[in-house]
Amino acid sequence: MQKLLSNILVLILAAITSTSCVNLKHVGEFSESSIEGIEKFEALSYNFERNCTDECLQKGIEKLKIHGQTCVCTADKKADSITTLIYSSTRDYFYGLTDISKNQLTNYKTEELTQTLATGDYGSLSLKETDVKAYSSISTIILRAFTDGYRRKKIKEYVTRANEPLQTLLHFLDLNLSGNLIGKMEVQKNSIKSFYFDLISNTELSIYERTKFTEDYFRRISELTAKQEELETYSKVIKTIAEGHTILYNSISKLTEDEIKGQLAIQGTQLKNLSRSLNNKNQ
Repeated sequence: MQKLLSNILVLILAAITSTSCVNLKHVGEFSESSIEGIEKFEALSYNFERNCTDECLQKGIEKLKIHGQTCVCTADKKADSITTLIYSSTRDYFYGLTDISKNQLTNYKTEELTQTLATGDYGSLSLKETDVKAYSSISTIILRAFTDGYRRKKIKEYVTRANEPLQTLLHFLDLNLSGNLIGKMEVQKNSIKSFYFDLISNTELSIYERTKFTEDYFRRISELTAKQEELETYSKVIKTIAEGHTILYNSISKLTEDEIKGQLAIQGTQLKNLSRSLNNKNQ
């Protein structure tokens, strides 16, 4: 009887040891690649406030007005601050996932996570109830992981609880940056085109003057196009992260299978390539 109990104890200890030693390196690597990619947000060269200012200055140029041109961009500045908060929450989630996959205690700066958001329209940004709830949910999940000292055994709970609100927040980032902001830049490009068309078509101006206006037009359009391409590449980063986390969520009970490791590795490689592409655009 004593020998039987001893054998059972050995089996239990072996099972515990096996569970605690599960290799989730591939999860950590995907998470680190996600952090590298999503943090490119901080290097983006264009935002809603900048767009508002540019549009305001363009109106001043059209009116030949250099004095008394006041640019009111309060709502757009607020839109940028909300976008930054939501970006920060998604980034911090992946910092937590990295720690948990490595069986390390989660460690965060919690100041931003305690801030709240309210529904409403802020310039070109519309914050819906689903977005506010998703932000609140992710913040709660991260803070709970921090206060409860999550480790590897909690990874299933962490990923499962977070997937739906995380997908909502990633969609929000993509919609507002690659959708709304790029759309506003298209409007700006059309305004510039209309302004320069009249100048270039004015036969009372010299060929030299019209040529210079043409050069100026293409320069400004080229600058805006480059910024749009930067945002479009960042959009691909967000979509790849969302796809990778969906794979992780759907496979949470079989993370050690080679197929899952391979799928997450592919997502990680795509993220690294996109990050390099953004680095090149920012040089």
